[in-house]
Amino acid sequence: MDKTFNQFDKDCDDALGWIARLRSDTANENDRKAFALWLAPDEHRAAMDQMLELWDDTAVVRVLPFDTTVETPAANQRRWFVSVAAAAAACLVVAVALWPLAPAETPTSYYQTAKGEQQTFQLDDNSTVALNTNSQIAVSYSDEERYIELIRGEAYFKVASNPERPFHVDAGVARTTAVGTAFNIYRSDRETVDITVIEGVVKVTELGNSASRTPASDILTANHHLIADQNGLNTQAEIDGARQLAWQRGEILAEQLPLHELVHQIERYSDVHILLGDRELAMLSVSGVFRIDQPQVILAALERSLDLRVIQVDDSTVQLLKSDQ
Repeated sequence: MDKTFNQFDKDCDDALGWIARLRSDTANENDRKAFALWLAPDEHRAAMDQMLELWDDTAVVRVLPFDTTVETPAANQRRWFVSVAAAAAACLVVAVALWPLAPAETPTSYYQTAKGEQQTFQLDDNSTVALNTNSQIAVSYSDEERYIELIRGEAYFKVASNPERPFHVDAGVARTTAVGTAFNIYRSDRETVDITVIEGVVKVTELGNSASRTPASDILTANHHLIADQNGLNTQAEIDGARQLAWQRGEILAEQLPLHELVHQIERYSDVHILLGDRELAMLSVSGVFRIDQPQVILAALERSLDLRVIQVDDSTVQLLKSDQ
């Protein structure tokens, strides 16, 4: 028998299988993508067009959802299947009008803050999110889950409890999952993710595929935090959660913090760009409580306490030098 005919015969079988699978209300995005990929070749479209003539409505495929429990008919059963389908075509076309359209993608909402700005938003499920400076999230809620992506910056979530709809926050290399709890996530521009639990319990899971190992996960309880980076999840540690939320009080808390890290924090909240004279200066330790909205006051304090000189380079740039330089 001609191989081309054999292949077309198989394509028709596959087309009938797709039509049969498109008869329940269990469609999802992966199903639709798989069908679109199958339909792309010209020979598949030709087979589908021929089979759709039974229904005399090429729009049927666009509106019928999928049912993965119906098996594709065998080649020697196709003619019988076609005859039965043709006899039932009128009933099916009427039924199509009653079947739901394929579900639309879950709508996404975006929330963000500008540099130096902090805002609190209430989400559709009565959870709240406080965004720190220059932060952005994308929120996509469905009936089954609540999904948020922390695109950049820092966010504090107070989650409304709903065991039937887990609350996921993806940030870089880590996913944090909660039911009802409060936690803080900081996604730095260095692609590290700092997760701190204030109330309740969360699960942190590595994102991304690794051929060599199973993605790691960890359980965090109140006043514990961990850092995730490209190397995976680091060991969690116990901390004072209130200190992690100093930004909500408008403060930077420094405790033996290297000067270059303090400079990085100042620049998160201000358009002031700070240059450090050398590596030795960058590694000086700083302790204190600083107001995030007063960068010039911070610079004056550093000038006095560390015996530095502050040189104005231009309108938005200063340089810190040792006083003897």
